[in-house]
Amino acid sequence: MICRTLSLFILFIAFSFQASAQAFIVGDSARMDVHDDLFYWRDSKGTATIQEVVGQEMKTLRHSEAPNFGFDKATYWFRLEIKNKTQKEDWLLEVPFAPLDRVDFYESDSTGKWIVKSSGDHIPIRQREIDYRHPVFPVAVAKGETKTVYFKVNSNSSIQFPLTLWVPDKFVEASFHVQIINGLFYGAMLLMALYQLFLFFSIRDKITFFYVMALLSMTNVVAMFQGYSFWYVYPATPSYNDVMAMFAGPIFLLFSTLLTREFLSLKYFSGVLDKVLLANMTIDVVAGIAMYFSDNQISYRYHHYFVLIHCTLVLAAAGYCFYRDYKPARYYLLAWVSVLLATVIFTMSNLGFVPGYLSTNYSGLMIGCILQMLFISFALGDRWNQLLRETERAKELELKLREQEKVKLEHEVKVRTEEIQTKSERLEEVNRVKDKLFSLVSHDIKGPLGSLRLALTMMKTGQVSPEEFQHLTSALETRFGQTTEFVENLLQWATLQLKGEIFEPTTIDLSEIVNETVGLLELDIRKKEITIRNNVSQNFPAFADPNMVRSVLRNLMTNAVKFTGARGTIALNCWMNDQQVIISVADTGVGIPLANRNTLFTIESITTQGTKLEKGTGLGLMLCHEFIEKNGGKIWFDSEEGKGTTFFFSLPKEATCELPDTPVSAPIPSTASHG
Repeated sequence: MICRTLSLFILFIAFSFQASAQAFIVGDSARMDVHDDLFYWRDSKGTATIQEVVGQEMKTLRHSEAPNFGFDKATYWFRLEIKNKTQKEDWLLEVPFAPLDRVDFYESDSTGKWIVKSSGDHIPIRQREIDYRHPVFPVAVAKGETKTVYFKVNSNSSIQFPLTLWVPDKFVEASFHVQIINGLFYGAMLLMALYQLFLFFSIRDKITFFYVMALLSMTNVVAMFQGYSFWYVYPATPSYNDVMAMFAGPIFLLFSTLLTREFLSLKYFSGVLDKVLLANMTIDVVAGIAMYFSDNQISYRYHHYFVLIHCTLVLAAAGYCFYRDYKPARYYLLAWVSVLLATVIFTMSNLGFVPGYLSTNYSGLMIGCILQMLFISFALGDRWNQLLRETERAKELELKLREQEKVKLEHEVKVRTEEIQTKSERLEEVNRVKDKLFSLVSHDIKGPLGSLRLALTMMKTGQVSPEEFQHLTSALETRFGQTTEFVENLLQWATLQLKGEIFEPTTIDLSEIVNETVGLLELDIRKKEITIRNNVSQNFPAFADPNMVRSVLRNLMTNAVKFTGARGTIALNCWMNDQQVIISVADTGVGIPLANRNTLFTIESITTQGTKLEKGTGLGLMLCHEFIEKNGGKIWFDSEEGKGTTFFFSLPKEATCELPDTPVSAPIPSTASHG
């Protein structure tokens, strides 16, 4: 028992010696910062009482460093021994770090009973002993007295415990001066926000709106850390402090990101930076929402990481856009250089990586905000000037385009006028063709029908002898054959003109079509005892529509038979070059008169009677011309009056052939007639 009492006595003496050796000596200064004279103890469970803490061994702080433990949800106890060597007895202890949730101040009265006073942003302003934005506690220390006081601190924010001892009237004076300086800062920020807001209502530019919101949210962050939000805006509702701590940073990141993306046109210059910036903002906003619903289970430190990343990304984006020769980015780059330096120091201090007095001194942060505000304002002004220049250039370009459109319109009017004139001429041509067709139809169909009617009348009255009847029927047969040929050609041509002939090209054997055509005209050929020389060998391929080729050959052969005299000759030849197949139909007939050659393939063609007075309309040759060109070929002729005519037409050998625009000259076999 004696040994135990002796041990406790020795420990008490040692503790007293250590305490007296590290007592905070109060001098004549009106303001004294407490640094290495504080002792601290970390209560990880947060359940210790003042009685348990009094006997607890505490650690000292490093010299000239304000206590800064970063984000830690444990409870911290601090002990300070104040030794007064002055005549003053009343003092104020200020903790100039507003975001602390709760600070309890313990001092003993004359009876040794511990008296506790509470402050922090979880305590309404009206319930604090000193109505101020920071925790402030009055303490009385008589001259020559040494007094021990304790502080209990717990907070979801950064655990920083700067401590300052003030003479009361000097504290009021200093607070007044600080209020003036801070008032100038907030006044400048709000005036700039109002000015930009008026601009937004005038020009309706969303970039200006994003800037106003970023400016207000940044001002709110500074006001929250300085304690002004709680002191002036919602002094009776401390729960708003937690909400503000959750969302002040994300709201700033939200509008700052929107401002950066729009102002720099970041998506255009760098899609990667745009997406990373957007992702960082989104994650921070989601983290703030998660904090709200998770009862503060997520640490506030993550907001600081996101802010650091955001400032770095914005700086990189502005630098990259300036590198890409986007001129307005230069002021934006300067704005974020200034604010990044202040934000890095402030954030690193809150995270506990640098001394705490750097985060409790807000002058650097305010200067950074002021510089950012000015440079972004310059950037917006520079952007507006650039927009004005672009608008002027756009107006000049618009005037130039109008002149070009006027010239273009005049040209189009001229072209349209010419087109209308051309169409008018074509309509006249169509009308002339119509008249021609009606004339042809009237003559070539009425004639045979009239002859038939006359023959039937004569037969009915019995005025025709058997020999005359035989002669009459033979003539009628010839006339109706000609009429049938005419109607068939007329129908084909009309179909082609009105809705287009069905065009189905394929690989064909020309020898088969030639033989087929010769077989169809065999009766007429025999009547005139015409010699047919078919020199078209078997398996002679071409690429064309078989029905159209049949029609062409039938018309050419019919004309050859019609205009070749008795015992004449018709030669059919076919040969190839690199791209084409060429077919010729040569006769030893009467030839084509010079007056008819220029209009041979048109509706104006005037047909002459055949060697046996056969009639035609010229419609067949016009149809041949259109069918051959439809198949990508050409048709032409060579004729000499009294000696005969040779018609040529070409067809492509294959589907990919490209035919020349002029007829292909080729040697004419010896069996053909020459002009």
